[in-house]
Amino acid sequence: MFHGDYDPQTYLEHDQLVADKLRPVPRARLRRGARLGLWALRIFAIVLSAMVIYTFFWQLGH
Repeated sequence: MFHGDYDPQTYLEHDQLVADKLRPVPRARLRRGARLGLWALRIFAIVLSAMVIYTFFWQLGH
């Protein structure tokens, strides 16, 4: 039904598009493994960011 080149702006009027964008999207229901994986990814990103910031300031001192 939907193709990769589907663009809602070409099919909807401006008021319809604005009303559609204002409608909230419900939170996705994920399994426990998916939630744990996302939390692990968040923690990894925070640790990696801290390492980059530490290395940046450490290199400024040398």
